[in-house]
Amino acid sequence: GDPGAPLRRLRCQQALALAGPAAEPAVRAVLDDAELGGLARVWLAEQGAADVPAPSEAMVFWLTVDTIAAQLAADGETEELPALMASLTAHHSGFFDTAWRVEHPATAEVLEAMGRLHPDKKAAKEARKAAFKSRSRTP
Repeated sequence: GDPGAPLRRLRCQQALALAGPAAEPAVRAVLDDAELGGLARVWLAEQGAADVPAPSEAMVFWLTVDTIAAQLAADGETEELPALMASLTAHHSGFFDTAWRVEHPATAEVLEAMGRLHPDKKAAKEARKAAFKSRSRTP
C-alpha cells in the first residue's frame, strides 16, 4: 500500500520475464491475490500457459491503475503515456466512471495524471472529475 509498491511490482514483473517456465508454480500460487493476480495472469498468458483464469473487471482496473502508477514512478510523464491513456479509454466506454472507484492507493494520482496528459480534452476533463471523486471518498 505504500507509494513505492507499484514500481516494486513492475520490477518483479520485469524480473519474472527473465525467469522462464520454472517460475510458473510460484506465479500460479498468487493468482487469487488482489495485488498480484493480474500480473500473474499477464505473465502466464505471455508464457503461453494453458487454463489461465480470466481476471475480474475489478482486477483489470486495479492492474491498470497500478501499471500507470508504476510507469509514473519509474519514468515520470513520458511521451508514451498519453497514447496508452487514449487507448485505455477508447477500449472501455465509461472508463472513468469505474476507475475512480478502484481501491488502489494511487487511484487519484493516476487519474490526475490522466487529466494532465490525456490527448482528448473531454476525456482529460472526465479524468480530472474522476480524480476529484476519488479524493473525496478517501478519508
